[in-house]
Amino acid sequence: MPPKKRKADNNNNANNNDGCKKPKPTTGGYQLLTLAEIRDAILALMERVPSSDENLEHDTQIYTWAATLQAVIEEFNLLACCISAATYKWGSDRSGAANQSLSLLSGELQASQEQISTSVTPRLSNILAPVVDLVVDKSISTTNNENHLKTKQHVYTQKVVDPSFSQLCFTILKRNAKMIRQVVLANFFKVATCIGDYLQAQEKEHAHGSFAY
Repeated sequence: MPPKKRKADNNNNANNNDGCKKPKPTTGGYQLLTLAEIRDAILALMERVPSSDENLEHDTQIYTWAATLQAVIEEFNLLACCISAATYKWGSDRSGAANQSLSLLSGELQASQEQISTSVTPRLSNILAPVVDLVVDKSISTTNNENHLKTKQHVYTQKVVDPSFSQLCFTILKRNAKMIRQVVLANFFKVATCIGDYLQAQEKEHAHGSFAY
């Protein structure tokens, strides 16, 4: 007679099947951003890039312009980090064509981020976070009337290490504001376009797959 199956075996199979289920977020109100939502958010960011036609005559105005642009770039980089989660599939679940499309999208995204980080971010950082040194601003001497002991207190402050270079950075940013803005917008638009092309490629692949059956 064939041996009877134990109940424990059935329980193990059930547990294995449960392990194959995709986890669902249960805390924090997390919701996955879709590629379409990421694309639309990047296009919306383009509207927040400060205009180069603004009056950039004074250092405070240049600083505000740089800070605004830096905030936009930071949000773009965070949105770019969400693309990997939005496109995730296990390797065996993705076709060769889908892998090629994803490689193209990843390559263009990386190229855009590198262009911004090398051509724009250093210019903004030189304005927003110049190299400073901690120096003694003034010294205050006091004398105790009872024991006649003298004490000296130093007051420290931060001063720009190279004021001439710092002022040159303001001049360079003011002179190149138009092209810096162009570089940012061009790469934002390219990434949004690449996401749209990737979505179209996915739709075509799904359509071909349904026709095959």
